[in-house]
Amino acid sequence: MKRLVLFAAVALMAGLGGPTAHGSSAPAASINELIDRAQPGDTIKVPAGTYNEHLVIEKPITLEGEGWPVIDAGGKGDVIRVNATNVTIRGFVIQGSSTDVSDEPAGIRVTANESRIEGNRIQNVLYGIELQDSGGHIVRNNAISSIVHFGSERRGHGIYLWHTSDNLVVDNTIESVKDGFFVGFSTRNTIEHNRVTRSRYGIHYMYSDGNEFHNNTFRDNIAGGVLMYSVGITFSGNEFAYNKSAASGYGLLFKDVDAVLMTDNFIHHNRLGVTMEGAPSSPASFVTLQRNLIAFNQAGLELTTTTAATFTENTFTGNLEQVVSRGGSQQQKNKWSLDGRGNYWDDYQGYDANGDGVGDIPFEYDGSYDALVQENQALKTFAFTPARAALDLAGSMFPAFKPTPRLIDQHPLMSPSVTLSHRSGWDTRFAAAVAALVLLAVPLVAMHRASNRFGRWS
Repeated sequence: MKRLVLFAAVALMAGLGGPTAHGSSAPAASINELIDRAQPGDTIKVPAGTYNEHLVIEKPITLEGEGWPVIDAGGKGDVIRVNATNVTIRGFVIQGSSTDVSDEPAGIRVTANESRIEGNRIQNVLYGIELQDSGGHIVRNNAISSIVHFGSERRGHGIYLWHTSDNLVVDNTIESVKDGFFVGFSTRNTIEHNRVTRSRYGIHYMYSDGNEFHNNTFRDNIAGGVLMYSVGITFSGNEFAYNKSAASGYGLLFKDVDAVLMTDNFIHHNRLGVTMEGAPSSPASFVTLQRNLIAFNQAGLELTTTTAATFTENTFTGNLEQVVSRGGSQQQKNKWSLDGRGNYWDDYQGYDANGDGVGDIPFEYDGSYDALVQENQALKTFAFTPARAALDLAGSMFPAFKPTPRLIDQHPLMSPSVTLSHRSGWDTRFAAAVAALVLLAVPLVAMHRASNRFGRWS
């Protein structure tokens, strides 16, 4: 394959007035001119420097930066627009799109099939990468941020999938955007090993079917994920954490969805762990949550009476409330066990006489204190105090005081199916070891100081 090499326009490089094509005596005025000269299948190598221009690519080429060259559009339009199939862009700092939200200007906008966008830093742009009316792309290992001084509602999305299918989006880091992923009318996409932080929604997802999310991290956003009006969504190994906005604060919100399978996810330290309405939307469909950790949220689950999901082998621990019901009991439609395997509840007080790991009496979640809190928010003052324990104990002992159970798990598990250490691995164990050493050191230091004082007094 023929290769073109683009040299920066600097005075120390043979006095040339602009970049030149390898083997050409005529200097090129811009990257766009080198693109115009290139043949389909060529590679253009761009050395370090700042290039103040918009790029429009209309042929299958590879554009490769060396030493992080900067392409700056000066606040006008898209920085790079790809209108040809089989285009690769890698190794650039891409910045300076327009900020006119009506045009949805992007760092890179792709409108043709089978592009590779990898290893770029996309910053100070309204939208990051837009894939639209096309498919078969690979978007890998890019760092993306919007215009940091804008509020989250004024920024654009990090990766914007619109009428696009069969894409692989992997290993990208996204922060300070509106929505990390906006997925609309898009099918059969795989989104994995990405990280979204300090944004509005980690995932904003509508009218999109047959997509998969694996091993992503969505932390410190207003909401982890909002998914609506879609069919066939698979989640596994993702983390939705520290999404605590008082306005939403969902780990995940599902509304009017069908055929959803969630396994081995970590949903913790949110205001609401998982919220469901119309899940599933169709009576013949399903929404199944299996082996997920739902922990340390203000409420583990928030369910409406239009929810008919199946919960099995999940771990519910450390939540202020296990289940919040909107509209009545959640016992009738939802299934709290599958094939004799229920869920682990940290407030279960049953026993396992035959040692099969499943409790011998059902777990009933009444939440006497929680029911009172719903009527009087001022009672939250007594959370994690003896007063709360007394209310729950009274509810369990006196039927007249006991509210209708929000759920009955006939086969509760005796031990957690998953813990945070499964997600955090070595980092969590290391942090725990450090914490243990610190805790050990405090009394030792105190004892040492005390012995010194006694030594001086004796």
